[in-house]
Amino acid sequence: MFKNGKLFNKINIVDLCVILVIVLLIVGATIKFGKFHSKTEETAQTNIEYQFTVNNIRDYTIDAFQVGDTVYDSQSGVDIGKVTNVEKTEAVTYEGTSTGEVVRVTNPYRYDMVLTIEAPVTVESDAYYINNSIELKVNSAKTIETKYVKTSGMVSDILED
Repeated sequence: MFKNGKLFNKINIVDLCVILVIVLLIVGATIKFGKFHSKTEETAQTNIEYQFTVNNIRDYTIDAFQVGDTVYDSQSGVDIGKVTNVEKTEAVTYEGTSTGEVVRVTNPYRYDMVLTIEAPVTVESDAYYINNSIELKVNSAKTIETKYVKTSGMVSDILED
């Protein structure tokens, strides 16, 4: 079977191993980067609005967000929409008293902000993807930024037409 380092006296064993590794790399790359879905679904590109909530921030951070600003995902740098509305409310926290009660207290120096952002998304089986790469879902934490400000918060609502 093996004679002079050749399999069946015809194929070199080293060459066979190299060919096998190349075939395995091609199969692995195809599985990892190819799209193998059990069912093919149509994807639709549409514009939606979603709300992004940031709690307990200072007023100058809120003032840095303006209607029309482009918002980017801080982690990837991808454009995730344009600001269509900025809402500011007093920040509410809960503190314990000396009697053991928990009371609701407003902080006059901090605010909560709700940004409404419009973005083109791809809809795939009840999931929304911005730029085909960033999944948009309620209660997902994100760090966003504009040209002038960077802050962290969460997606609080997705508004569909």
